[in-house]
Order: sequence, then structure tokens, then C-alpha cells
Amino acid sequence: MSPRRRGRPRLDLEELPPALAATLDAAVAGEEVMLTRSGAPLGTLVVRSSTLEGVVHETPRTKDPRPVPEGITVVATAMELSEKARRRISEELGEDYIVLDLHEAPPCADVLLVPPISPQLVGALRGQFPDARLLVTEIEDEELGVHYGGPVSRMLEAGASGYLPPRPVAELATTVHAHLRRRDALALEASAAGQEQTGEGRTLTD
Repeated sequence: MSPRRRGRPRLDLEELPPALAATLDAAVAGEEVMLTRSGAPLGTLVVRSSTLEGVVHETPRTKDPRPVPEGITVVATAMELSEKARRRISEELGEDYIVLDLHEAPPCADVLLVPPISPQLVGALRGQFPDARLLVTEIEDEELGVHYGGPVSRMLEAGASGYLPPRPVAELATTVHAHLRRRDALALEASAAGQEQTGEGRTLTD
């Protein structure tokens, strides 16, 4: 009698220390992670990721592209959104825009909204929508029930103070100073607002 096959081990990145979660996120994004023990190399960690993060094999469209009036900017969404959510995005963009699901959008779409995904998937979507401006976005909307976060959001939620986009070393100090000044200014505004609510810091005269 063969031994019972155990289920595959599972790791929830939300429950891991931020540094470890970030390393695994890098592996999911396609980077090779070197594993060592006491400084000695053991091997390379390669993640076989889910459909969203993995290598995409082109499949036939399940729907015909929607006809779009001339002069309208087409925004395609490469994420699972309800009709209500897409309608809300369209309303916020204005009457010159139309927001369509990835499978309904024509190949000539102008903008493609995607969640944080792997470089392989970016390349596949680039091939499908060659002229679109591909914008990576994270969405957190409780009202519409849309949650598309990424590694940066998880690190901020774990306690990181901010995120500085990539830039040359020569500009790093300027960026850090600007971030600190902005944080201090927000702290002062919050303190002043608190004093106004409690009456502290006021001078009363007859």
C-alpha cells in the first residue's frame, strides 16, 4: 500500500517577516534567489508562479472586441473588476474615455492598467497591446471590493515609512530630505489640528 500523499506546503506572504516576503516576491517576479547555509551555497530558488505572475501562453479571445467610437481613449484593465468598478473608473476619467475588460478591448487600446505582475507577463501584454501605455497600479477600494496590492504596499503595511522610486545616487539625498520635510510638515499640521480641537494653544481674551 502506497503512503498517503500529503498536501503541498503553503506559505502566506502576509504572515512572513517583511524581508523574507520581499525576497519571495522577487522570486515570484522572476528573479533567481541564491540559497545558502552558514555562507555555503545550497542552490537557487526558482518559483513556478500562478497564472497572473507566470508565463502567459496566448489564447484565443473569448469575446469579440467592443466597437469604440472615434476619438475615445480606450483603457483596458488586466485585472478582475466588476462592471461597477470599471464604470466608476470611466466616470472619473471623463466622457472621452471608455474602460473595458482585457478580453473586450481592441488591440489598439491606448492605456493598459495592470496590477504588479511579472516581467514575463508584461512582455506578453505588450505583444497583445503594442501601442498601449502600460501602467502598473495598486488598488485598494473597500466600497467596490477591489484589492490589488503589491510588495511595496505589504512592506509599508508592515512598518516601512515610505517608498522612494528608483533614481541616481546623486539625487538620493535630495529625495530623502524632501520626504523628511514632508513628513515633518504633516506631523506639524496634525499637531496643530489636534490643538484646535482640544482648545490647547489658544489665548483667551476678555
